[in-house]
Amino acid sequence: MTSVAPWTHGDWRGWRRLDVAVAPEVWMAALASGAGRRSRHARTLPLDTDAGRLFVKAYPPPDGRRARRAARMADALRAAGFGAPTTVAVGRAGRAGVLVTRDVGGGDLGDTVAALGRAGLRREKWALLRALGAEVGRLHAAGFVHGDLVPSNVRVVDGRFAFLDHDRTRRGQLLVWWGGRRNLVQLGRFVLPGLTATDRARVLASYAVARRQTREARHRLAAWLVAKTVERRCAIDRIAPETAAAAGFRALMRSGGRFDPGRVSS
Repeated sequence: MTSVAPWTHGDWRGWRRLDVAVAPEVWMAALASGAGRRSRHARTLPLDTDAGRLFVKAYPPPDGRRARRAARMADALRAAGFGAPTTVAVGRAGRAGVLVTRDVGGGDLGDTVAALGRAGLRREKWALLRALGAEVGRLHAAGFVHGDLVPSNVRVVDGRFAFLDHDRTRRGQLLVWWGGRRNLVQLGRFVLPGLTATDRARVLASYAVARRQTREARHRLAAWLVAKTVERRCAIDRIAPETAAAAGFRALMRSGGRFDPGRVSS
């Protein structure tokens, strides 16, 4: 069992792993710099240390409780055999929180799919996508629902997957029944280079096998996903629903097409 110890820094209190020789002053100085990528609930910045690359995630008030929750869920995922970040330290100061994790390594899911597509490695891409569907199916079968299962929160590490960002991840079979489909929408609503409509079907087919769904259940899920993905694309990317309906799902989700948010106009 890994040894942990309490740490303090000013008003901050928490615990840290003793096998990672990074002093609290190091990550707190990084936190105080104000740098990092901001999201709705937190700010995340990389930190290169002698112990390797770490990520410092700051939760401003009143969301500090999310730090400890993310650490607990990552621990539960790893214990269940899933890839997830290792917690180096967690702490609170009033209603603010901080979470320090190890870099899991590997590459971003979207970047990996795009790289395989550019290299013409179709079979490798298909295998990766089938494995992804199976792993998400296994995740749900184990009772986990990820809080934000977007491609940037999935890393490909030596052919396996690691799930990031767990402050909204939950566990419970009722939650899977209610929220598992939402994970599939989160994962599939993005237009990614090299990802075709048939590729999306490969992910869903492997997911259905992992969840032991009947053919009828799979078809119902596919129809629901198409409708919900179109709905989300319209809402987030400000596409008129009638325009999306006229174009069709394949055109709406085609990389480099007229509805691709990342397309550069000439």
